[in-house]
Amino acid sequence: MATRKARLSFTFKKLRNTINQVFHSKRGALGCTLIFFFVIVGVFAPLIAPYDPIKPYMDPGQYPAYGVNGPKIAEKLCYPSWYENIPWIYKGPINVTETFESDVVVINVSKIEKFSTATSLTVSKRIAQPQKISVIFPNETSRELIPEKEWTWNPKRLRVIYVDWRVAGNFPNGTLIKASYLTGSDISKTIMLVDDYKFSSKESCSVFKNQTNDPRLVSIKYNSQDGFKDDGCMQITYLGSKYNASDGEVNATLMIPFEYPYWMPPISFDTHFSAHVEATVKTNVIIHLWMRNELLNETFLISSYDLSSTGIYIHKYPTSTYSEAKANIGEYPERIIFTLPANMSYGLTIDFPNKEKDVTVYIDNLQCILYGNSFGLLGTDNGSPYPPRDIFSTLVHGTRVSLIVGILAALFSTVIGLFLGLVAGYVGGIGDETIMRFADLLLVLPTLPLFIVLISVMSATYGLVSMWNIIILITFFGWMGFSRSVRSMVLSIRERPFIEAAKAAGGGKFYIITKHMIPNVFPLVYVTLATAVPGAIITEASLSWLGLGDKTIPSWGKILYDFNVSGIAVTKGLIEYWFWIFPPCIAIAILATAFILLGFALDEMLNPRLRQRR
Repeated sequence: MATRKARLSFTFKKLRNTINQVFHSKRGALGCTLIFFFVIVGVFAPLIAPYDPIKPYMDPGQYPAYGVNGPKIAEKLCYPSWYENIPWIYKGPINVTETFESDVVVINVSKIEKFSTATSLTVSKRIAQPQKISVIFPNETSRELIPEKEWTWNPKRLRVIYVDWRVAGNFPNGTLIKASYLTGSDISKTIMLVDDYKFSSKESCSVFKNQTNDPRLVSIKYNSQDGFKDDGCMQITYLGSKYNASDGEVNATLMIPFEYPYWMPPISFDTHFSAHVEATVKTNVIIHLWMRNELLNETFLISSYDLSSTGIYIHKYPTSTYSEAKANIGEYPERIIFTLPANMSYGLTIDFPNKEKDVTVYIDNLQCILYGNSFGLLGTDNGSPYPPRDIFSTLVHGTRVSLIVGILAALFSTVIGLFLGLVAGYVGGIGDETIMRFADLLLVLPTLPLFIVLISVMSATYGLVSMWNIIILITFFGWMGFSRSVRSMVLSIRERPFIEAAKAAGGGKFYIITKHMIPNVFPLVYVTLATAVPGAIITEASLSWLGLGDKTIPSWGKILYDFNVSGIAVTKGLIEYWFWIFPPCIAIAILATAFILLGFALDEMLNPRLRQRR
């Protein structure tokens, strides 16, 4: 027992001295610090980046209409959220003036009806608010057209201003029409309008403004136990038995006011609610989801649902892309509703068509998400085929894959090379010849093209290439160089006097290899382990970039592959979406450099030719 403790103490002391020597070297200290940083990032990836790197959803399983998933976390191709702090990115209103030329064509000579080519003015940008329309006649006189009389603008047609054809038809040929309008540019964030959409506490419901046009018949209150998951909800009770014919239409509204601060409309919006209709006699209610823009003084209906008293919760999630929203509001609902920064309201209104029947409605999971054009530290990708992914989360989780592939492939190939090199060098004979010729054969093969062929075959055969397949391939084609180095060292060591003394003392081959050979070649093992990791990391990244990696796990190479297949480099260039392509490249370079620096430091320590005198 004492001997074992002494050996263990000696081993720890030797390890501590080795670590101290590594950190005494600037290269070693820098390499170890970088490796430690990446290890910490990989281990704590779920805490650093909480979004799923492959199939990211907002609060998965918490929005019942989405099933086990949830709303997307952000829109496609979002910019990093810190872009809003960059001073040279303009954020605010933009005044635009565009000029059109009017040519008049007579379409009915007998009735002298004329048509102008400038009847509808299609401008180049989104109109947030039209300013004025002026005309400049060929004689250089000018005047402004009267809004709503001589020209109009329909918010549903965001880029078109209409000039009355009778007015435009009287313009001389060559008349110039100048359209001045207000648009805007901004970096907008994703906004969740309801923080506590589960109504988990009565206090959280204070943000809602509850309204009814007949308090005698309708009551709105918080219910702490009849929610979808037996938690909180809003309870709306209608006493139809007290209804009089003179009461008219009765409704109840849950409304949350908010301020929209951006000069750009959201890219899209998602809404969600759960409703449970309960009544002693079968009846129905109509639920309307809407938004109101106080600046425009207009309410926009998103969707309506006729729900019966089925006794269970019904879940709905209308979005800005739904056909009903487009039919009610326009082709681009989000652009029509959010034209300018304004005070807004999001609400749910319940109509009671069966006026003489008592009914209770429970509302839960009420939410509206406005998706801006910025998200997270590194934005989002194009979301194909899954919802848009947070690039920062994918980058952080990809650290694990690179470390696992790099370290395991280097470890396995080093162990194989050590074993075969020892056998070939010490045993010799036909075993040495067979191992070395096989190593020579593998060394002359073009590795990357061979990897591409083998992985393509495996993918076609099994349908999927896993990370372990890549590790095995890298290991199988990565041991040859090290085995040759070990063999050359063993050939030198086996001729030394202490090996002859061990043989004379009766030591067998296994004893001599384990007790004398391995300790003498082990310094080379440390250096090879450190310097083999970068090659494995770069190989895995290269295969993933070519689309031959495991698509079910996040990796730095997969980020590059997603960027490559997105076509963004062709359509928008590298500069606009640099945050998608450059971070994984930089991460690969830094991690590979860290292991190379560590390898250099170990080589300086363990190689007698490079060892510094102390």
